[in-house]
Amino acid sequence: MIMEFTNFTTLVREEVERRTGDNYRVRLNDVRKNNGVVLRGLTVMQDDSNISPTIYLNNYYEEYISGRATLVNVVNDVMDTYRRNKVNQSVDMRYFLNYESVKQSIVYKLVNTEKNKELLEDIPHIDFLDLSIVFQCMIAQEELGRASILIHNVHLKLWDVSVEKLYQAARENTQRLQEYEIKTMAEVLREIVRTENPEEADDEDYVTELSDNVPMYVLSNKSRVEGAACMLYPNLIRDFADAVGSSLYIIPSSIHELLLLPAGQEEESREIKHMIREINDTQVNAEEILSYSLYFYDREERKVIQL
Repeated sequence: MIMEFTNFTTLVREEVERRTGDNYRVRLNDVRKNNGVVLRGLTVMQDDSNISPTIYLNNYYEEYISGRATLVNVVNDVMDTYRRNKVNQSVDMRYFLNYESVKQSIVYKLVNTEKNKELLEDIPHIDFLDLSIVFQCMIAQEELGRASILIHNVHLKLWDVSVEKLYQAARENTQRLQEYEIKTMAEVLREIVRTENPEEADDEDYVTELSDNVPMYVLSNKSRVEGAACMLYPNLIRDFADAVGSSLYIIPSSIHELLLLPAGQEEESREIKHMIREINDTQVNAEEILSYSLYFYDREERKVIQL
């Protein structure tokens, strides 16, 4: 008999609690992610700390019900993940009460408007095509890695600032804190080959052939996390279009990256739209989908439009 998800997560929590001991608090929380995806997260908090990595149990459950992992395997991996990512300190959140303290750390990212309707009711945002520009505050502490806090309407009231003021800060900060990177598709594929199959790194004929036939470029930030926001960087798309001497198709690969393709014949756009739908439906995690739309940078009009 297959164990229900709620029972599974409760058993994992109880076993982790047993293994960690009395000085730890182990909790389950439903976390709303991008695009309305809700995941069940487990946190392990030491008594002398106010921060903890969140370990999502949904994929573990899939492994369990498919027979690829036992409950013991799951708990062992959760414990290992916690030990590798735990932070032995607390974060003083009082600085977050003062806008002057956080304004240099405010950045923006792009999310799909339709898929995040409920979330957007509670957070400041600016419409951009079929997307929304939303804001977060980066927590700049090396021990935490890349941590951020999503900015809600209540924060704007606390700080007494407007959405426009938030946008101006993010416009300056994001390109400074999350520097952009444009690579050819061939360069990206070579990196993947070297990482996943080092023994095949010299066998790159197919990569070269692809780059010759399809002059496609990958735009993201250097961390390759939520890098689709690079489309908003002042003059970036304009300057790149001028450099390649062409208007551009902008393909929303995911929230993390965009593909740039010099524009050709009109019938290409129909094929690209079909490709976007197929990739989103089969290759991209639900919470990482940016859009099913195709965007176009018109070099003469100097603007991005939705096709």
